[in-house]
Amino acid sequence: MEIDNCYEEDKSKAVDVSGKPQSRPEARGRAIFQPTRKNGQLVAVANTVLQYTYPLKLLLPQNVSRTKTCQWLYVITFGGGLVAGDNIQLDIELSEDCTVVVTTQASTKVFHSVDSLVTCQTLEAKIGTGSLLVLVPDAVVCYKDAAYRQRQVVHMTKGSNLVLLDWYTSGRMARGECWEFQSYQSTNSVYLEDALVFRDVVCLQDTPLLPIHKAMAQYNVVGMCVLIGPALTHLYTKLLDELGRSKPYGYKYNKEVVLSISPLRFQKESEDIDGAVVRVMAYTTTQAFTEMERILQDLYPRLGGNPFENKY
Repeated sequence: MEIDNCYEEDKSKAVDVSGKPQSRPEARGRAIFQPTRKNGQLVAVANTVLQYTYPLKLLLPQNVSRTKTCQWLYVITFGGGLVAGDNIQLDIELSEDCTVVVTTQASTKVFHSVDSLVTCQTLEAKIGTGSLLVLVPDAVVCYKDAAYRQRQVVHMTKGSNLVLLDWYTSGRMARGECWEFQSYQSTNSVYLEDALVFRDVVCLQDTPLLPIHKAMAQYNVVGMCVLIGPALTHLYTKLLDELGRSKPYGYKYNKEVVLSISPLRFQKESEDIDGAVVRVMAYTTTQAFTEMERILQDLYPRLGGNPFENKY
Protein backbone atom coordinates (compact mmCIF):
# COMPACT_ATOMS: atom_id res chain seq x y z
CA MET A 1 0.00 0.00 0.00
CA GLU A 2 1.41 3.35 -1.06
CA ILE A 3 0.83 6.55 0.89
CA ASP A 4 1.36 10.12 -0.28
CA ASN A 5 4.49 11.88 0.90
CA CYS A 6 4.00 12.99 4.51
CA TYR A 7 5.20 16.51 3.76
CA GLU A 8 2.81 17.20 0.92
CA GLU A 9 -0.76 18.45 1.20
CA ASP A 10 -3.16 15.53 0.90
CA LYS A 11 -5.51 15.24 -2.02
CA SER A 12 -9.22 14.79 -1.39
CA LYS A 13 -9.16 11.44 -3.20
CA ALA A 14 -6.03 9.35 -2.75
CA VAL A 15 -5.03 6.91 -5.49
CA ASP A 16 -2.41 4.19 -5.23
CA VAL A 17 0.14 3.28 -7.91
CA SER A 18 -2.29 0.86 -9.57
CA GLY A 19 -4.79 3.65 -10.17
CA LYS A 20 -7.28 2.17 -7.70
CA PRO A 21 -8.90 4.72 -5.32
CA GLN A 22 -7.66 4.38 -1.74
CA SER A 23 -10.77 5.92 -0.18
CA ARG A 24 -14.46 6.39 -0.89
CA PRO A 25 -16.14 9.64 -2.01
CA GLU A 26 -16.22 12.35 0.65
CA ALA A 27 -18.83 12.46 3.38
CA ARG A 28 -19.09 16.20 3.96
CA GLY A 29 -20.11 18.29 6.93
CA ARG A 30 -20.36 22.03 7.39
CA ALA A 31 -21.02 24.29 10.38
CA ILE A 32 -21.13 28.10 10.49
CA PHE A 33 -21.41 30.21 13.64
CA GLN A 34 -22.45 33.85 13.99
CA PRO A 35 -22.64 36.22 16.99
CA THR A 36 -25.99 37.43 18.30
CA ARG A 37 -25.96 40.98 19.64
CA LYS A 38 -28.38 43.08 21.64
CA ASN A 39 -27.80 46.82 21.98
CA GLY A 40 -24.32 46.25 20.60
CA GLN A 41 -23.44 43.65 23.23
CA LEU A 42 -22.68 40.00 22.51
CA VAL A 43 -25.43 37.89 24.11
CA ALA A 44 -25.09 34.55 22.32
CA VAL A 45 -23.38 32.53 19.62
CA ALA A 46 -25.76 31.04 17.06
CA ASN A 47 -25.28 28.21 14.62
CA THR A 48 -26.61 29.36 11.24
CA VAL A 49 -25.59 26.42 9.04
CA LEU A 50 -25.39 22.75 10.01
CA GLN A 51 -25.05 20.15 7.25
CA TYR A 52 -23.70 16.60 7.19
CA THR A 53 -23.92 13.37 5.20
CA TYR A 54 -23.57 9.71 6.22
CA PRO A 55 -21.55 8.39 8.03
CA LEU A 56 -20.86 11.81 9.59
CA LYS A 57 -23.22 13.37 12.11
CA LEU A 58 -22.95 16.75 13.86
CA LEU A 59 -24.71 17.48 17.16
CA LEU A 60 -25.30 20.83 18.87
CA PRO A 61 -26.60 20.08 22.38
CA GLN A 62 -28.09 23.18 23.99
CA ASN A 63 -27.45 22.47 27.66
CA VAL A 64 -23.77 21.51 27.65
CA SER A 65 -22.28 24.98 27.99
CA ARG A 66 -23.32 27.11 30.96
CA THR A 67 -22.90 30.26 28.88
CA LYS A 68 -24.82 31.26 25.76
CA THR A 69 -21.74 32.93 24.31
CA CYS A 70 -20.16 29.54 23.59
CA GLN A 71 -21.45 26.72 21.37
CA TRP A 72 -20.30 23.10 21.58
CA LEU A 73 -20.22 21.00 18.42
CA TYR A 74 -19.95 17.21 18.68
CA VAL A 75 -18.53 15.30 15.71
CA ILE A 76 -19.92 11.75 15.53
CA THR A 77 -19.74 8.87 13.08
CA PHE A 78 -22.41 6.19 12.76
CA GLY A 79 -21.32 2.67 13.66
CA GLY A 80 -18.95 3.66 16.45
CA GLY A 81 -15.92 4.36 14.31
CA LEU A 82 -14.40 4.77 10.87
CA VAL A 83 -14.15 1.79 8.56
CA ALA A 84 -11.66 1.25 5.76
CA GLY A 85 -12.11 3.82 2.99
CA ASP A 86 -14.23 6.31 4.95
CA ASN A 87 -13.43 9.83 3.79
CA ILE A 88 -14.68 12.63 6.08
CA GLN A 89 -14.49 16.33 5.13
CA LEU A 90 -15.61 18.84 7.79
CA ASP A 91 -15.68 22.62 7.27
CA ILE A 92 -16.15 24.97 10.23
CA GLU A 93 -16.44 28.75 10.05
CA LEU A 94 -16.56 31.23 12.92
CA SER A 95 -17.57 34.81 12.31
CA GLU A 96 -16.20 37.54 14.59
CA ASP A 97 -16.46 37.28 18.41
CA CYS A 98 -17.60 33.64 18.54
CA THR A 99 -16.44 30.93 20.93
CA VAL A 100 -16.91 27.34 19.73
CA VAL A 101 -15.78 24.01 21.16
CA VAL A 102 -15.43 21.11 18.71
CA THR A 103 -15.16 17.75 20.43
CA THR A 104 -16.29 14.12 20.27
CA GLN A 105 -18.28 11.78 22.51
CA ALA A 106 -15.54 9.15 22.60
CA SER A 107 -12.27 8.19 20.94
CA THR A 108 -12.13 8.11 17.15
CA LYS A 109 -11.83 4.41 16.37
CA VAL A 110 -10.25 3.41 13.06
CA PHE A 111 -10.95 -0.15 11.94
CA HIS A 112 -8.56 -2.36 9.96
CA SER A 113 -7.81 -1.65 6.32
CA VAL A 114 -9.42 -3.81 3.63
CA ASP A 115 -8.23 -3.96 -0.01
CA SER A 116 -5.59 -1.27 0.68
CA LEU A 117 -8.28 1.30 1.54
CA VAL A 118 -7.11 4.24 3.66
CA THR A 119 -9.40 5.94 6.19
CA CYS A 120 -9.22 9.74 5.77
CA GLN A 121 -10.40 12.73 7.77
CA THR A 122 -9.98 16.38 6.75
CA LEU A 123 -10.96 19.42 8.80
CA GLU A 124 -10.77 22.98 7.51
CA ALA A 125 -11.62 25.88 9.79
CA LYS A 126 -11.83 29.65 9.46
CA ILE A 127 -11.70 31.86 12.55
CA GLY A 128 -12.89 35.48 12.55
CA THR A 129 -11.44 38.36 14.56
CA GLY A 130 -12.01 38.04 18.31
CA SER A 131 -13.21 34.44 18.00
CA LEU A 132 -11.88 31.39 19.82
CA LEU A 133 -11.98 27.91 18.27
CA VAL A 134 -11.21 25.05 20.67
CA LEU A 135 -10.58 21.77 18.85
CA VAL A 136 -10.39 19.12 21.57
CA PRO A 137 -11.44 15.74 20.13
CA ASP A 138 -10.80 12.50 21.97
CA ALA A 139 -7.74 10.55 20.93
CA VAL A 140 -7.54 8.61 17.66
CA VAL A 141 -7.36 4.85 18.25
CA CYS A 142 -6.10 2.88 15.25
CA TYR A 143 -6.95 -0.81 15.45
CA LYS A 144 -4.62 -3.55 14.25
CA ASP A 145 -3.87 -3.23 10.49
CA ALA A 146 -5.63 0.17 10.23
CA ALA A 147 -4.43 2.76 7.72
CA TYR A 148 -5.35 6.31 8.70
CA ARG A 149 -4.63 9.73 7.26
CA GLN A 150 -5.72 13.05 8.80
CA ARG A 151 -5.32 16.64 7.68
CA GLN A 152 -6.38 19.71 9.67
CA VAL A 153 -6.03 23.20 8.22
CA VAL A 154 -6.94 26.32 10.21
CA HIS A 155 -7.14 29.81 8.68
CA MET A 156 -6.88 32.54 11.30
CA THR A 157 -7.44 36.28 10.99
CA LYS A 158 -5.79 39.01 13.02
CA GLY A 159 -7.06 38.90 16.61
CA SER A 160 -8.44 35.35 16.38
CA ASN A 161 -7.56 32.54 18.78
CA LEU A 162 -7.00 28.80 18.46
CA VAL A 163 -6.62 25.77 20.71
CA LEU A 164 -5.85 22.63 18.69
CA LEU A 165 -5.40 19.27 20.39
CA ASP A 166 -4.22 16.34 18.28
CA TRP A 167 -3.45 13.04 19.98
CA TYR A 168 -3.44 9.32 19.30
CA THR A 169 -2.94 6.01 21.12
CA SER A 170 -1.20 2.73 20.37
CA GLY A 171 -4.48 0.93 19.68
CA ARG A 172 -6.74 -1.37 21.69
CA MET A 173 -4.42 -1.77 24.64
CA ALA A 174 -6.91 -3.94 26.55
CA ARG A 175 -6.71 -6.49 23.71
CA GLY A 176 -2.93 -6.45 23.69
CA GLU A 177 -2.66 -4.37 20.49
CA CYS A 178 0.33 -2.07 20.71
CA TRP A 179 1.27 0.05 17.68
CA GLU A 180 0.08 -2.69 15.29
CA PHE A 181 -1.64 -0.46 12.72
CA GLN A 182 -0.32 -0.27 9.15
CA SER A 183 0.14 3.49 9.06
CA TYR A 184 -0.83 6.71 10.81
CA GLN A 185 -0.38 10.12 9.20
CA SER A 186 -1.47 13.48 10.62
CA THR A 187 -0.78 16.96 9.24
CA ASN A 188 -1.76 20.12 11.11
CA SER A 189 -1.36 23.48 9.37
CA VAL A 190 -2.20 26.94 10.73
CA TYR A 191 -2.37 30.02 8.51
CA LEU A 192 -2.61 33.64 9.59
CA GLU A 193 -3.96 35.86 6.82
CA ASP A 194 -2.82 33.26 4.24
CA ALA A 195 0.70 33.03 5.68
CA LEU A 196 1.72 29.62 7.01
CA VAL A 197 2.78 30.09 10.65
CA PHE A 198 2.73 26.52 11.95
CA ARG A 199 2.87 23.02 10.52
CA ASP A 200 3.30 19.71 12.30
CA VAL A 201 3.52 16.38 10.46
CA VAL A 202 3.48 12.91 12.00
CA CYS A 203 3.98 9.81 9.89
CA LEU A 204 4.18 6.45 11.69
CA GLN A 205 4.86 3.24 9.85
CA ASP A 206 6.94 0.13 10.50
CA THR A 207 10.32 0.00 8.79
CA PRO A 208 12.50 -3.09 8.25
CA LEU A 209 14.98 -1.82 10.84
CA LEU A 210 12.65 -0.31 13.42
CA PRO A 211 9.00 -1.26 14.03
CA ILE A 212 6.82 1.37 15.72
CA HIS A 213 6.32 -0.57 18.94
CA LYS A 214 10.06 -0.71 19.59
CA ALA A 215 10.53 2.98 18.84
CA MET A 216 7.71 3.92 21.26
CA ALA A 217 8.98 1.66 24.06
CA GLN A 218 6.44 1.75 26.91
CA TYR A 219 4.58 4.86 25.73
CA ASN A 220 1.05 4.33 24.46
CA VAL A 221 -0.24 7.89 24.02
CA VAL A 222 1.27 10.83 22.13
CA GLY A 223 -0.32 14.28 21.89
CA MET A 224 0.20 17.89 20.87
CA CYS A 225 -1.71 21.03 21.81
CA VAL A 226 -1.26 24.31 19.92
CA LEU A 227 -2.20 27.63 21.56
CA ILE A 228 -2.25 30.79 19.43
CA GLY A 229 -3.95 34.16 19.91
CA PRO A 230 -4.15 37.24 22.15
CA ALA A 231 -6.95 35.79 24.31
CA LEU A 232 -4.63 32.92 25.27
CA THR A 233 -1.62 35.05 26.25
CA HIS A 234 -2.08 34.52 29.99
CA LEU A 235 -2.52 30.76 29.55
CA TYR A 236 0.51 30.03 27.41
CA THR A 237 2.68 32.48 29.37
CA LYS A 238 1.84 30.58 32.55
CA LEU A 239 2.51 27.25 30.86
CA LEU A 240 5.85 28.44 29.46
CA ASP A 241 6.86 29.43 32.97
CA GLU A 242 5.63 26.20 34.53
CA LEU A 243 6.70 23.61 31.96
CA GLY A 244 9.70 25.45 30.51
CA ARG A 245 11.36 26.21 33.83
CA SER A 246 14.70 24.51 34.47
CA LYS A 247 14.40 21.78 37.08
CA PRO A 248 16.61 21.90 40.18
CA TYR A 249 19.52 19.53 40.59
CA GLY A 250 18.35 16.16 41.80
CA TYR A 251 14.80 16.62 40.51
CA LYS A 252 13.12 13.24 39.97
CA TYR A 253 11.26 13.08 36.69
CA ASN A 254 8.11 11.06 36.25
CA LYS A 255 9.06 8.86 33.30
CA GLU A 256 5.45 7.70 32.83
CA VAL A 257 4.34 11.18 31.68
CA VAL A 258 6.65 13.41 29.63
CA LEU A 259 5.60 17.02 29.03
CA SER A 260 7.40 19.67 27.00
CA ILE A 261 6.57 23.14 25.72
CA SER A 262 7.98 25.31 22.96
CA PRO A 263 7.26 28.99 22.35
CA LEU A 264 5.73 29.84 18.99
CA ARG A 265 6.67 33.30 17.76
CA PHE A 266 6.18 34.92 14.39
CA GLN A 267 5.59 38.34 12.88
CA LYS A 268 2.72 39.56 10.74
CA GLU A 269 2.92 43.07 9.33
CA SER A 270 5.59 44.01 11.93
CA GLU A 271 3.31 42.81 14.75
CA ASP A 272 4.62 40.09 17.08
CA ILE A 273 2.23 37.21 17.53
CA ASP A 274 2.95 34.60 20.17
CA GLY A 275 1.77 31.15 21.09
CA ALA A 276 2.99 27.84 22.40
CA VAL A 277 3.06 24.16 21.51
CA VAL A 278 2.64 21.63 24.34
CA ARG A 279 3.59 18.00 23.70
CA VAL A 280 2.85 14.99 25.88
CA MET A 281 3.78 11.30 25.93
CA ALA A 282 2.30 8.91 28.48
CA TYR A 283 2.03 5.27 29.40
CA THR A 284 -1.79 5.39 29.57
CA THR A 285 -4.65 7.38 28.06
CA THR A 286 -5.80 8.47 31.52
CA GLN A 287 -2.42 10.00 32.31
CA ALA A 288 -2.34 12.04 29.08
CA PHE A 289 -5.98 12.99 29.48
CA THR A 290 -5.41 14.24 33.04
CA GLU A 291 -2.53 16.45 31.93
CA MET A 292 -4.44 18.01 29.03
CA GLU A 293 -7.45 18.64 31.28
CA ARG A 294 -5.21 20.44 33.77
CA ILE A 295 -3.34 22.44 31.13
CA LEU A 296 -6.53 23.89 29.60
CA GLN A 297 -8.49 24.46 32.82
CA ASP A 298 -8.16 28.27 32.67
CA LEU A 299 -10.39 28.25 29.56
CA TYR A 300 -13.36 26.49 31.15
CA PRO A 301 -15.13 29.67 32.38
CA ARG A 302 -15.21 31.06 28.83
CA LEU A 303 -16.27 27.68 27.42
CA GLY A 304 -18.99 27.26 30.01
CA GLY A 305 -17.74 23.84 31.04
CA ASN A 306 -15.01 21.24 30.95
CA PRO A 307 -14.96 19.27 27.65
CA PHE A 308 -12.94 16.51 29.35
CA GLU A 309 -15.38 15.97 32.20
CA ASN A 310 -16.77 12.45 32.79
CA LYS A 311 -14.88 10.94 29.87
CA TYR A 312 -12.05 8.96 31.46
